[in-house]
Amino acid sequence: MNRSLAYIIIGLLFATACKTKQADNNQTEEDGRYFSVADYAIDQVDVYYGQPYGIEKITYQDGKTDTLHTNIEKIDWAAVLRIFFATDISDKKYLDKYNFSEFADTLSNTNNYYYEATEKDLFTQKLHITTNPRNNRITSVYIETFSNKSMNKRTQRLYYIPTTSITIQEFEAGKTGDEKEVRVEYKFM
Repeated sequence: MNRSLAYIIIGLLFATACKTKQADNNQTEEDGRYFSVADYAIDQVDVYYGQPYGIEKITYQDGKTDTLHTNIEKIDWAAVLRIFFATDISDKKYLDKYNFSEFADTLSNTNNYYYEATEKDLFTQKLHITTNPRNNRITSVYIETFSNKSMNKRTQRLYYIPTTSITIQEFEAGKTGDEKEVRVEYKFM
């Protein structure tokens, strides 16, 4: 996939998933916005696109494991990014809908920024960003989502460690008692 095609796909996903956003990931509540997962994802694509990473994609479903060894260009990144874009809370409509806290963890030598939804019906329930205190680079992003539709409840747990791994875990429970769990891990090699 060439770089211009990647930007077209990202642009289309961004336009349909997130309305309009500025490209500043450092904006805070005082600026009238929270952290933008979508802007951060686009930045990561821009920084790492074209790097010669191998990818190990491991899918766990119904007690079975499926492993695929491939390269970074063969992964359907549009599908992966769509999941992360849906969790973006940077729109001004989300102001005052999340409790924000920050703390330094001296044991792990990290700074942590934590957003927790104040309403049960918000899709993104938790967003936890961990950074390196020396250079302020993001070392991990953890997100929890929840949706309660008429026939089922769905929870997602998303975890990203730059140049190391992406984990997408989904739990679904239907009113009839059917439960489904799928976990997909992308490990950078």
